[in-house]
Amino acid sequence: MSAPAGFDPVRTARVLDRVATLVTAGAAPARAWALVEGRGDGVAGAGAGAGAGARVGAGAGAGAGAGAGAVSGAGAGAGSGARATARGSAAADDVRVVVAVAERTGAPVAPTLRALAEALRRTAAGDRAVRVALAGPRTSANVVLALPVLGVVLASLWGVDTLGVLVGSPVGWASLVTAACLVGTGSAWSRRLVRAVEPDGRIPGVLLDVWAVALSGGGSWSGAGDVVRAAVGDRPTDPEEQARLSETLTLARRAGVPAAALLRSAAEDLREDAAAASLADAERLGVRLVVPLGVCVLPAFVLVGVVPVVVALLSSTVAGLG
Repeated sequence: MSAPAGFDPVRTARVLDRVATLVTAGAAPARAWALVEGRGDGVAGAGAGAGAGARVGAGAGAGAGAGAGAVSGAGAGAGSGARATARGSAAADDVRVVVAVAERTGAPVAPTLRALAEALRRTAAGDRAVRVALAGPRTSANVVLALPVLGVVLASLWGVDTLGVLVGSPVGWASLVTAACLVGTGSAWSRRLVRAVEPDGRIPGVLLDVWAVALSGGGSWSGAGDVVRAAVGDRPTDPEEQARLSETLTLARRAGVPAAALLRSAAEDLREDAAAASLADAERLGVRLVVPLGVCVLPAFVLVGVVPVVVALLSSTVAGLG
């Protein structure tokens, strides 16, 4: 559900950690990507990465395409839905932009890759919290939906023809149709609640990370801005990240200090806030999912498991009196 088979944030984080370790040891980013992807000595992979990177952000960084391939491969499974693919693509885009800017400016990329890996692990923690929140209501719904079948069997053993009432009377058919509509409504309601708390796959604070990498290359602020704009292109950016970026750059300019460290700290703050919000959403989800259960699933159980028994008992009683 919230951790789809097509996108595994933990596995993707491991890929980023390995690439960061190789880069720290002295490997070029493009070759590090190729080695992690298992392409032999990485010579061919490095060339492919350079070509793909040249296309990202109008030439903003060799190796970016190879990095995106590694992330996409890390998240690939036997099958994936549209949401899983979108989330994996969003994470790959974030990594691609960071690597492209690092290659363009010559800045060290390993610390940022490790920060992105940690952000993905926090995403996985949020996914697990959502799954835990779903477990109780989902189990309760399955039990409640199974009870009508048990009720029909028990009533038959007692000599009450509930199945005949369900399929052989207008009241039974009305109960079945209404119960089916209620169950369908409850299921759609639950899915909408779950989708509302699912992460979109973007790594929080990545815009600040990109700026930090660009400024770590030693260039001017205007030059760093040009590189970032070329790499980011027209991809959407979070308004909160934009506001935090402006605030941090203004603070660094007024204080006369390098902005890279401040930007990385601000990015970490954003990720901490996002992780806390994700866990809070998961806790609220566990409470909200009880509402479809009570409003839709329980009435469906009454219609299918209780109403036919009452109708059958009344019918047999009236027939006996007559």
